This record gives sequence, C-alpha cells and structure tokens, in this order.
Amino acid sequence: MNKSFFYAFLPAFLMVMMAANLVSAQELKADSARSSFIIYAAYAYQIPGGDMASQYGHNSTIGPGFFYKTDKNWMWTAEMNFIFGNDVKNSESIIDAINTEDGFVIGLDGTFANIRPMERGFTLFAEVGKIIPAFNLNANSGLFFNVGLGYIQHKIRWDVENNNVLQLDDDYKKGYDRFTEGVAFTQSFGLFYLGNEGLWNFKLNAEVVEAFTTMKRYNFDTMDGDPNGKIDLFFGLKAAWMIPLYGRAPKAMYYY
Repeated sequence: MNKSFFYAFLPAFLMVMMAANLVSAQELKADSARSSFIIYAAYAYQIPGGDMASQYGHNSTIGPGFFYKTDKNWMWTAEMNFIFGNDVKNSESIIDAINTEDGFVIGLDGTFANIRPMERGFTLFAEVGKIIPAFNLNANSGLFFNVGLGYIQHKIRWDVENNNVLQLDDDYKKGYDRFTEGVAFTQSFGLFYLGNEGLWNFKLNAEVVEAFTTMKRYNFDTMDGDPNGKIDLFFGLKAAWMIPLYGRAPKAMYYY
C-alpha cells in the first residue's frame, strides 16, 4: 500500500474504530426521527475541471467527518478530506531546467534520480444539509442534500528516492510545487441510511466542489509568480461509513 495513502487513511480509520467501542446497543425506532451525533470516514473519487484539469488528472480523497443530525433531519457537518493522486500533467516541463538533454535529473551520487510527481492537498468544510425520507426507509433515512463553505490547498509533491537531488530538497522544491490555496464551496446529493440497529449506516452521494484559488509560490521554471485567480473544480462520487452516537437509554425508575 502507498505510504501516503496509508497515513491519510489512518486518522479516519482510528477515529471510526474508537467510536465503534462507544456505540450503544440501543436500537433506533424505525417510525420516528431522532437527534444524534454521528462520525464517519469517507472516500471519494474525483474528476477535475476548470484550471485544475490543466494541472492534474483524476484523484481521490479520504478523511473523517462529524455531524449533528436533529430530530427534524437537518444535518450540521464538519469534514476534512485529504487529496491524493499520481497524475500530474506537464511535470517534465516544470523541472526541465534541472534535466539533462535526455530528460533525466542527475542526483548527488552521480546517477539518474528516480522522481515521482504526486498531487497532494486537503479540504476543510462546514456544511448544512437536510434528509428527506424516501423509498419506504425508516424516518432517519432517505435522500439528502448538503451545501458547504470551506478552504482548500493543493500542490505537487516531488517524491525523490533517497532525497538525493539538491534542487528538489528542503526549501528549493517549493519553487516547483505549484502551492495553491483558496476558498471552496461544495454541494452534494445522494442516499443517506441509518439502520435500525448495528453498524450498517452509510451515505452515498455525488459531489461538486468549486474553489477560487491563487498560486502562492514564485516558480523557478517560469521565473515569476502567478497572481491570477483560478477556478478549480472537482466532480466526484463519495461513500461514507457512519457511526451514530445515540448515548445509552436511561435506567428505568420505579415509584411505589
């Protein structure tokens, strides 16, 4: 497994597994909506659009989320997603100045360096949404929609085997990483399911992210910056496994 994927997945996995130990055995009543705190881990596969498509190919995201669902089926959500992908376009031209005539980079040991450009970044969102009962599911399940506002950053990570290329080490590599950040909006629509009992709770949805970003670095290859604003788009499909934290039912009290 790719180490970057493992480290991105690990926080979400640990969060969900820790919460699983706290889940009450209390059953959810199928005929009534109820409030609850819910944590989840989500994965999405995304296709870029706008300015993002000129720099990167398809990517994935993974990360944890937390929301509060009211007894009126409104949802208030906080979510973080790690962005990762291996399709960086025009990467050869970005480091062309440090390449040989044959298109290779010479390492400090005098051999050709093994270099892999990768897409990396993350998003933070605060969202509000509504569950609309449908398909004869219980009152806590159905179709849902979310809208959100947040922050995004992304860049090229130059993975250099043995870190033996001086031009791509420490602060030097920042001149080639295309670090970009800005404000982002998201909209999603899909299926939300809370089972009446157990851990079978999930949501599946389509998602659109629109980001208004600016590149923050001085680029060594072009010998200038890029102050022009960009519109980065993502179109994706997302799946999440959820764990509701209902709390334990109160102990019965008897009066004589």
